[in-house]
Amino acid sequence: MRLIRKSTLKKCGLVAASTALAATGLLAGAGPASAGPAGATNIRGVDPGDTDRMIERLCGQETSLTGVYGALNVDTGEFKTRDEYLRDVFGLWKPAGPWELFRGWCGYAEASTWSIKGDTVRTSRWIGNKGSADDKETFVSSYSTKTFAKKSVGGTISLSLAKSIFSGTVGGSAGYEWGWEKESKFETRSEKTVPPCRQVAVTWTPYQRVVRVNPVFQVEDYQWDKGDGERTAHSWRDRGYQTIYSHGYYIDGISDKLLPSGQPDGREDKVEEKLDPNSCTK
Repeated sequence: MRLIRKSTLKKCGLVAASTALAATGLLAGAGPASAGPAGATNIRGVDPGDTDRMIERLCGQETSLTGVYGALNVDTGEFKTRDEYLRDVFGLWKPAGPWELFRGWCGYAEASTWSIKGDTVRTSRWIGNKGSADDKETFVSSYSTKTFAKKSVGGTISLSLAKSIFSGTVGGSAGYEWGWEKESKFETRSEKTVPPCRQVAVTWTPYQRVVRVNPVFQVEDYQWDKGDGERTAHSWRDRGYQTIYSHGYYIDGISDKLLPSGQPDGREDKVEEKLDPNSCTK
C-alpha cells in the first residue's frame, strides 16, 4: 500500500506532514496485515455519527503548518471543524463535555485497483449507403484518452486535486496500463463495407484502470475532559491506533489503459443502422 500526500500543502507543512507520516511507517505502507490501507484502522460503524462524512470534511480542510483540526461530540456523533467549534461550542480550543478534540495529518492510501470497460463512444462520422448494392468507404476514426475521478462522499473532486493524488505515484502499481497524465490519441483510416440502405460508423470501447484510495488521518494529539481534568493522548480516542479511515469514504481515479507502445488500449467495432427505406434505391 502507498500513501499519497496532498500536493497543495504549503512547503513547510508538507515537510512536517511527511516527517510525521514517515515516523509512523505510513509512507512505506507499514502496518499489521489485518489493518486497512496504510495500516489504518476502520472506524466506520465503531464511532458515533457519519464517520465517512467526518473524514471527508476533516481532510477537506486547508492544512496548516501544524496539521488539520477536528472536534467530535462522542454522544451525538456531530463533527465540527476547528473554526466551527470555536464559533459554535467554546471560544477556546479546549475539550468541553462530550466534545473531544484532535489534530493530525491527512493522506491518501491506495486500497485496491482493478480493470473495467469504459463507455463505448462513436469515433467516426456516419456514412450511409442509399444504393441497392454494397459500397466501400474509408472511415477516419479518432480518439483521445480520458481521465477522471469521483468521490463516494461529498461533492465532486477537482481535477487538480485528483492529479495531485494519482499522478505518477499510486499509478506505479498499475505499470504502463495507468494513463494519468499520459494522454494519448490515435487516428486511423480503414475501409469498410456499407450494406445497401444502411449507415455505418466506427466505435471505440476503452479498457480502463480504476485505482481506489482511502483518505486516512494520522493522529498527532487527541484531547478530552470528562470533568476530572483535561487529558491528551496520541492515538485515536486513546485506543492505541494512530491512523484511522472510514471504509465508506473513498476516491476513485479512472483512466484509460495504455499499451506498452503508449497507444490507448480498447476495442474498435463497426456499427450499423437502417436507413429509411423510402430514401433508398428500390
